[in-house]
Amino acid sequence: MKEIDKLFDKIMLGLGVVLLVLFWIQFPEAPTQEEHYYASYASPSAETKSTSKWTYLKPDKALSPHEVIRIQLKALQQNDKSDSGVITVFNFSSPTNKLYIGPINHFRLLVRDPAYRPMLNFKSYKAGQLVVTGNTAYQLVVITDRNGKEEAYLFILSKQRKGSYKGCWMTEGVARMDAFRETSLT
Repeated sequence: MKEIDKLFDKIMLGLGVVLLVLFWIQFPEAPTQEEHYYASYASPSAETKSTSKWTYLKPDKALSPHEVIRIQLKALQQNDKSDSGVITVFNFSSPTNKLYIGPINHFRLLVRDPAYRPMLNFKSYKAGQLVVTGNTAYQLVVITDRNGKEEAYLFILSKQRKGSYKGCWMTEGVARMDAFRETSLT
């Protein structure tokens, strides 16, 4: 019986090592300081214009909800092998949202889920009307993915009331909008 247990332990250890190596190979490497992926954003006032690496773009009080969504969409559209676009989107996630999505490495996996994968390196997008009610903003965005298929997502932003990002618009969530949602009521 002990021999079977030892054999089982060795098989499980070997399987674990193989899975770890496969995961390590598939996962993109973290961005480095030397890589240059520049993006620009500008607000109506000239003094808030900025050019920065995608991975270093952060929320700013001068950015409107429209600009925050546009920055995130452009970052996802131009995402690279080091995930600088995904990191930018993570940077604009509110502290409350980060409690749900977890650390950056978990978020990098979440955006590769089939529901959100079309957002990575998509071809184009059309943004709907931005609706702002108090400290909350909503915008529907239709993305055309690399294969030409359209997917709709609802961006939900809130203006932060406290902490280091007080006064900044940040993402509370992005919900995929299914065109043909099936329910038991129909």
